[in-house]
Amino acid sequence: MKLYKLTFKCISSMTKIPDAQTIFGAVCNIIKYTKGEDELQRYFESFKNEPLFVHSSMFLDGLMPMVKVGLISIDEKNKQINSLPVNKQLTYLSQLKKLKKISFVSLEIYNKYIVNGDFIGLKLGILNNEISIENGVLSSHISNFDKAEELLVHNNHEEQSDERRLYYDKNLYYSKNCQFCIYVKTNDIEYVKSIFKYAPYFGFGSRVSVGKNCFKMESIEEIENVVQNPEKKVLLSKCISNEFDLVESSYVIDSTVYWGSKSYSSNVVGRFNRFVEGSYMKVNENKEYYGDLIRCNNGKVIYHYGIGFTL
Repeated sequence: MKLYKLTFKCISSMTKIPDAQTIFGAVCNIIKYTKGEDELQRYFESFKNEPLFVHSSMFLDGLMPMVKVGLISIDEKNKQINSLPVNKQLTYLSQLKKLKKISFVSLEIYNKYIVNGDFIGLKLGILNNEISIENGVLSSHISNFDKAEELLVHNNHEEQSDERRLYYDKNLYYSKNCQFCIYVKTNDIEYVKSIFKYAPYFGFGSRVSVGKNCFKMESIEEIENVVQNPEKKVLLSKCISNEFDLVESSYVIDSTVYWGSKSYSSNVVGRFNRFVEGSYMKVNENKEYYGDLIRCNNGKVIYHYGIGFTL
């Protein structure tokens, strides 16, 4: 399959940057209401052989998730602290604290250090101030991704009751120059275009009906000559798979309970334990992607996107 980057502009506020599961839900909605139920079943069935396409989570354009690798071990940290004079220990600890807050890396850093697993070089670049950490982004230059957050309070009226309850909703706003991207692998980019052109109307996530989480596709770019590591992969979407050597991997697992959508089935689908974006996985086989759709049945058949997208 060929690799493409789909670039989007956010045309509303958002509650969060959508992950691959949220995008998958939107794709299913778009296919169902623009192409029909039969085409949606064809999309599901394609994962048994060669998927019509697989996609990553969404990221700010130019950024990748930070790998879940500890750059400095506890022993190394203790030795370094003990070797420093007292008046410099606090500065060193403050620098280490920044490492824990890294969420994303620039493409430049990703290609130079992470693809090849050069974490020693990455660590030295950070400690020597050759690589900056700004707003949780690791880059060789100051990042320009301005973000603002707003916490909204709503009053919810319970049905069949006079009781009112407060609930909270978070809005995210990014500067106008910010763009977002989704990576896609496919042999039919026209099919992908025919789906994601409807993104402004269906949105990626909840509360689209009140004008949130709406995106417009700006461009599609084929990516060639990608630098790859055939043995270790960085996950760009949450993944459910047993195709990894966990002893040689460095990863984080999240555990989340999912429900079906209210318009389809509001029952609990199940709890899923998934390797998160940025997990650095030793693979048993070099493949286009890892994992599969998870088929559930809670009265109606529901699919969960367990695909681990890698470059």
